[in-house]
Amino acid sequence: MPDVPPTPDHVLSHEQMDGLRNINSTAVVDTLARNGFEPHHVYMPNLKNMTPGQRLVGRAVTVRFVPARPDADAEKPEGEASPEYAAFETAGEDDVIVMEAMRDKRMSIGGDIKFLRLKQRGIEGLICDGGIRDMHVVKDYGIKLFGYDKTSNLGTRVGTPFETNRPVAVDGILVRPGDYIHADDDGVVVIPRSVAVDIADKAIEYDDLEEWIRARLDEKNLSPGRYYPPDDETFAEYRAWKAADGK
Repeated sequence: MPDVPPTPDHVLSHEQMDGLRNINSTAVVDTLARNGFEPHHVYMPNLKNMTPGQRLVGRAVTVRFVPARPDADAEKPEGEASPEYAAFETAGEDDVIVMEAMRDKRMSIGGDIKFLRLKQRGIEGLICDGGIRDMHVVKDYGIKLFGYDKTSNLGTRVGTPFETNRPVAVDGILVRPGDYIHADDDGVVVIPRSVAVDIADKAIEYDDLEEWIRARLDEKNLSPGRYYPPDDETFAEYRAWKAADGK
């Protein structure tokens, strides 16, 4: 079934993007779970932050790799038309390259020369379920990178880039073009594009709610069970406090 392109009402504003960049992935996972998307739908458990301390928020431009085979490799577009390079030229600021790399750390999806183009185009970052080469260089490119691990293996012997901007499965999780990715030291999360605007607003509020809960528990010397996990009553109390406090 063809993938339906995202529509303008699926696009996050600059304010929402900035808000997501200021909150932890745990708030995003909790918000998605409260709204019908369980962690096994959206959370990639095996990806590592290859640029520790960096948080990534971006809209997905996808690439799918398939196992290498001489006849298929010979049919692949060459040079700048190769699917991964096509994705690089499609993506821009606030976008993230999302690569299905067969859940194999030996599948090197790129290194210093390839990723120089991501730096040039100001792309937010890249996530993959494969390996990343030349981390001693690319760690200084200013792009955020998430993958299975570092590798020195030659990826072209393992897999071949096959197509661009189609649905992919990264670490077993569906990512569609136009979905949003939120990733930090705690994990990588997909925000489905159809609910991205609503989830962004709710996750930003949820993060602020948790700050309020921490402050209340500390101030009043209460057990976490008083407010946590937050229910509708907790949200109502928080919103009433926020309205009264004028913040």
